Amino acid sequence: MKVIESENYNSIKKLRKYMKRYSIPIFLNILLAIISSAVSSAPLALIKRLFDKGIIESNEKDILYAAGSMILLAIIGAVLVYWNTVFSALISASIYKNIVDDIYIKIQKLDMEYFSSAKIGELMTKVVTDPNNINSVIKETFNMIPEIFKVVICFGLALSIDWKLTLGILIVAPVLITVVKKYSKKLKRSGKKRQEAMGVINSKLQESLSGIRVIKAFAMEQEEIRDFRIKNTKLKRIAIQTAKYNARSSAVSEALNYIMIAGLLLAGGYRVLRGHDFTPGDFVAIMGAISSMYAPIRRAITRFNEISVDIPSVGRVFEILEEEPKIIDNENKILFQYFSDNITFENVDFKYKDSEERILKNINLTVKKGETVAFVGNSGGGKSTLVNLIPRFFDVSSGVIKIDGVDIKDYDVKSLRKNIGIVPQETFLFSGTILQNIKYGKRDATFDEIKEAAKKANAHDFIENLEEGYNTEIGERGVKLSGGQKQRIAIARAILENPQILILDEATSALDNESEKLVQDALEKLMENKTTFVIAHRLTTIENSDKIVVLQQGEIKEIGTHTELLEKNGLYRSLYNKNFDFSKKK
Repeated sequence: MKVIESENYNSIKKLRKYMKRYSIPIFLNILLAIISSAVSSAPLALIKRLFDKGIIESNEKDILYAAGSMILLAIIGAVLVYWNTVFSALISASIYKNIVDDIYIKIQKLDMEYFSSAKIGELMTKVVTDPNNINSVIKETFNMIPEIFKVVICFGLALSIDWKLTLGILIVAPVLITVVKKYSKKLKRSGKKRQEAMGVINSKLQESLSGIRVIKAFAMEQEEIRDFRIKNTKLKRIAIQTAKYNARSSAVSEALNYIMIAGLLLAGGYRVLRGHDFTPGDFVAIMGAISSMYAPIRRAITRFNEISVDIPSVGRVFEILEEEPKIIDNENKILFQYFSDNITFENVDFKYKDSEERILKNINLTVKKGETVAFVGNSGGGKSTLVNLIPRFFDVSSGVIKIDGVDIKDYDVKSLRKNIGIVPQETFLFSGTILQNIKYGKRDATFDEIKEAAKKANAHDFIENLEEGYNTEIGERGVKLSGGQKQRIAIARAILENPQILILDEATSALDNESEKLVQDALEKLMENKTTFVIAHRLTTIENSDKIVVLQQGEIKEIGTHTELLEKNGLYRSLYNKNFDFSKKK
């Protein structure tokens, strides 16, 4: 229990840095809440005068005074409530925006290794749902402030009329506090489980949408539905359990309220009958004060329970915000401007964090400017991992990669990546137009430059045949284009950026023969006068490479030209023969 309380205290502490930015609006909001509570409680003081002087003593002036004062208080109260609500919305919406902005900025800065282990669905929950829950926590907290002040003011008024009677009927208060505290702890645990279950649901949904073609190809719809229902049922159970905790807390509060009112009626009624300077006005006023405490107490408990459910979201959001990227610029970073000589891998090892298995082992390789180097080998041999080290998507575990004799860790990361073009196997296009996608890496490109890049990528003709041409909306991830068309758009994007170093990661593996020819021709234009790293599944496409590197289980087994490696009669020849036989069968 202490661990849970400590976690939530730390979560609230972390939120304070956001709240400090709005200290003046928060102060004004609290001030308005106090005044609003005082105004809404003021009619209780008028009731005593109305009964004792206006009704019992038949004084019409006091009746008119009480009625007029209540109308005035109603108008003032309405204005105060309006501005109190506006300030609450302003503060909560502003803090929500700041948190979401910071999360998105952090996501852009985090390393690829973070995303390789994070589930996208759970990440989406932390980015979208959790900040919304934090927004609810802030709003409910501000809404709870006037409720608490009203309780305090009503309690003070009741004490001022008859402190003995007031304290006597509040004997049930410790029971109420104990109940609220008990169920708030359960609701916090339940809220954390709910967010985790929602993360699992979102992850499953994202996975299903991304893999819908595979699901249908294997006729696995029913199995997927069954798995989703199991996960969704778990979320339902948690939601029901949360509702039960809320219901029990509310039920006990309701019962205690009626017990308290019954005690007040009994004790107060006897006091009026027996006199002792306790007038009917006193009785009605204290009755009204105690009764008026019930509604805000109940609302405050409800808000407190909702805060308890949502408060774990603060910790989940700060899990991202406190994540520190490992790939950062050195203080004395060097701007990467021009590649002039070579790229060297010196005793390079790589393994993922929290893993002892080395993916790459003692890689030593020199690539000269203008060379085309192809990496071949069985799946899982470390080819993609190796080329991903060049733009520092990952950092080496040991050893060093140098460009022109400078450790790539000493280069400014952004300038390094700006000079490295990547055409992956699975092309990613953003929703928007073809024009926007081609100029993604060079926003200031002219239309003539964009068109020239598209021509070199063999994309101009099919783009012109589209109804909207370059302004055609391609849908999410380019869903309206074929695989070959998307790949040529990606190549046009790389041509426009004109990088000095190029990485082609199985760029034609998912294409049909006709599309592959068009894409291969576009790639050759892209590769002109560039240092190129190629990962290819069809060995016939890399026969003219200056250097072929054979990787197996993370180690370089052979290096040479196509002819040299065939003459060795080693691993490359074996791979080539298998590949050649497969091509003939096709």
